[in-house]
Amino acid sequence: VGRIEEFRVRRDETSCLVDSYLIGVSALVARLGAWTLVRPISRLLKSRELYLVYEVPWQDMDLSDQEHPRLRIAKRDLRHAK
Repeated sequence: VGRIEEFRVRRDETSCLVDSYLIGVSALVARLGAWTLVRPISRLLKSRELYLVYEVPWQDMDLSDQEHPRLRIAKRDLRHAK
């Protein structure tokens, strides 16, 4: 599916909890703030499945082997990040 490029967290007064992970080549582009460069051609990239960012809920990631994290769900069940 791709590399874990970013994670989203939920904060409260006493803790910070991982909510989800962003996975995929395009997650790196989004993380670096290059979205303004990609936006004009994003429709073309999405239609050819070149711009793919998946948002994986924390409970669907197996991080027991930190060098090789794995999904607990099938790729077809992943949802694209907003």
